[in-house]
Amino acid sequence: MIWKKEVFGRNSLDGLSVIGIFFLIINFYQSSYLLMFLGTLLIVMSWMGKYYLQHVSDHLVIENNKESIKVSVGEEFKLPLKFTQLSRLPIIHATLRIKLEPIIEGPNLHSSSSSDKRDLELTIPFQIKGKESVQVSLPLTAVKRGVTRVKSLEITVTNFFGIGYVELLYIPFLHQEIVIYPTLIPVPKIKQLIATKSYGYFSSSSSMFEDVLAPIGTRDYVYSDPFQRIHWKQSAKAQVLQTKVFERTAEYSWTFIINLRDIDLPNYRMNVIENLDSIASNIAYMARYATLKNIEYEIVLNLNMESGIPVYHLPVGGGSTQLGKTFEILARINRERSTQPISKLLHFVEKQQLKSPVVILCGPFGREGDRSFAQMQKRGQKVYYLQDDEQHPSIVPL
Repeated sequence: MIWKKEVFGRNSLDGLSVIGIFFLIINFYQSSYLLMFLGTLLIVMSWMGKYYLQHVSDHLVIENNKESIKVSVGEEFKLPLKFTQLSRLPIIHATLRIKLEPIIEGPNLHSSSSSDKRDLELTIPFQIKGKESVQVSLPLTAVKRGVTRVKSLEITVTNFFGIGYVELLYIPFLHQEIVIYPTLIPVPKIKQLIATKSYGYFSSSSSMFEDVLAPIGTRDYVYSDPFQRIHWKQSAKAQVLQTKVFERTAEYSWTFIINLRDIDLPNYRMNVIENLDSIASNIAYMARYATLKNIEYEIVLNLNMESGIPVYHLPVGGGSTQLGKTFEILARINRERSTQPISKLLHFVEKQQLKSPVVILCGPFGREGDRSFAQMQKRGQKVYYLQDDEQHPSIVPL
């Protein structure tokens, strides 16, 4: 069963049957074609009305594919809903009513009268013939970052004769979702993040990779050294086998470390910071800037995701694919998920991040991360802090 049905007006339809039977009884004593016709008509109308209200939704289905509509704040779009009536019973006099979260707007949208005042309700006329499919396209406008879907869908179907109606509530979870990307808020002086070197590789003593085109000296040969690394000229001079030493390098990239837990309530896992939207908008701008400059980046944040992962990590990557993933995760961050402590976030960073030369801290950290940030700076990483703001954001060295 995909519809929860509640039929109204049964008593009125039963009343038609009672009146029809009364006319037939009178006709039994006083033969009258008119009374017989009226009695039979009322009984048939009552039976047909009850049958229609009880079975009109038996084969009414909604296309429920798992798909996402991805838009940006301020963008207009259409939400398609496809209905198919597999039986021959038509739906002529009906009203479609859906509930949505108030991160979108549209014509005929108004506040719901339910106890949940955050919902918006859209009511439109609806009809469909028997053995037919129709698609209803709802014109909407994205007004706020986030992810939403149709929270409930109801159809009120009135009987052919205007007596009685049935309310149909769609039971299955509607998979189609609307993903609204954050507004891009420019961050001034972002060029300082690439002032030293913005492409290729940079020196890193802690890296496991070496630049074979950049020898920096020699040392005494040990048994584990590759034979092709022996420096023969230097070995002849020193009369001892010498091995070439190359500069250790790492690929240039950025690391965004985002703390979403309020530091004033460090043990309260549901306490997400208030300035979530401005941080998301500033990061979205910086991510797009990095994409335009061909800079790869990674993102780490301490928010429990739908998959159950306690700390989310978007691995280092670049290009439009990475930017699309970034916009989507920024859209999906909300205050209904739990967060992890800053200590667990920074521990994950130490274990997983690729020692990017530029680290950008987002959200409050207080003094808790001082030791970790000092170690980053000791390794040669430049640590910056995002002072998020919708009007005057900035990037400052830590």
